[in-house]
Amino acid sequence: MKRLMKKYLKRTQKPLSHYRIFNKQSSIDKQIYVLMALFLVIALWFLLERLGVIETSYLSEFPSFVALLAVPTVAFPLLYINYKTAHSVVLAEAGFAKQTAFRNYKLYMYKDISKVRHTRRNVLKIKVKKQKVSIPLDDYEADLESLLKILKYEGHFKQPRKPYKIFFEGGEVDVQELSPSMNRTTAKLIEKFYDDYTFMTPGYLDDISLYNATLNRARSLDERHIVFELSHVDLKRKHPENTSFNAKQTDEAILIFQDVSHLEGFRLNKSADVQLLGTGFEGLKDTFKRGNIFEADFKPLGDRLTLDIIIEQGVKRQRLRFGFTDAILGFNKLEKDAWFENQA
Repeated sequence: MKRLMKKYLKRTQKPLSHYRIFNKQSSIDKQIYVLMALFLVIALWFLLERLGVIETSYLSEFPSFVALLAVPTVAFPLLYINYKTAHSVVLAEAGFAKQTAFRNYKLYMYKDISKVRHTRRNVLKIKVKKQKVSIPLDDYEADLESLLKILKYEGHFKQPRKPYKIFFEGGEVDVQELSPSMNRTTAKLIEKFYDDYTFMTPGYLDDISLYNATLNRARSLDERHIVFELSHVDLKRKHPENTSFNAKQTDEAILIFQDVSHLEGFRLNKSADVQLLGTGFEGLKDTFKRGNIFEADFKPLGDRLTLDIIIEQGVKRQRLRFGFTDAILGFNKLEKDAWFENQA
């Protein structure tokens, strides 16, 4: 389990603190233990003959026979017992793991699953990238049917993807569909970028910092939505996707702004003069390409929010401001401490 926990932490940037282990429920034939007991008796007899405790020499003259006898009476039964008791399945919030015959766990993320088939024999055939996993549900406790439920909510079996949450309480696991707490537009935007980003989180703008990030590109999804493609974003300690004790820097990230309005761009001159560059996204998108963010302030304005951002491109300093209703942050992993974490 320690290796699995390390793999999970590496893949999700979150500790494997909530999970459920499902062991195989296969019964072991009692005759297997009889075979192993028989070999122990023969091996003990052989040893006592060699030591001279027993005067007979039925076995001591044929040591190779005793060694060969260990294959069908010990080696094969041990392999059989291992097959019957290995292959445990672990369910977690972001993925599941299956134990191999060598007792190691292979981790599979739900979002990486490309195809699922549920056979008539109640076996899940799961394709994850180039790997295939087979899980006979009847070999485990009934609760493992929760995996089938998760895969349905993930959008397999020709069903649309639905928001859900996995609850781990008192050694039991429960999967429940969530009533959409976000508006339909936000849910559709998250769905649109779901395959590209592990984390897609609306809101919590007070818990992020854009300072010193590079705005690689700004583009519009339609007349109401703008996407900033950023070199990174810094997450403060209170951000829900930051499970570290320190503020952390993400990898390449996006910010999706919803219902954008009143977009204006200005050039800031050394003489303190302000020159209007234009209004509307189409006239300004190239102006802010490959710029370094010097300042970014999110402020409430009635039932909306505003972003006032200053971008530097070499010696040029420009300002952009607009209103929006909400923003969605997308990224894949946390890479290192934020720049301000170790500041005095």
